[in-house]
Amino acid sequence: MAYNPNFKPVMLTMTQMERIRAIQDAEKDKSPLNLAPTINAIARGLVDSALNQMEKQVDAVR
Repeated sequence: MAYNPNFKPVMLTMTQMERIRAIQDAEKDKSPLNLAPTINAIARGLVDSALNQMEKQVDAVR
């Protein structure tokens, strides 16, 4: 895999990984083709959701 300076590794706890894998399994079960998003895609989506939620809270305070 080629090095991409735009991507950074993130450390997750075992509990966080288990929860992400549970999301992955649930998505796979919902898929008619038995496909699931990657762990990285799920983690990116969760981080995006959390950042958007935090941004809304900060904007509400202003």
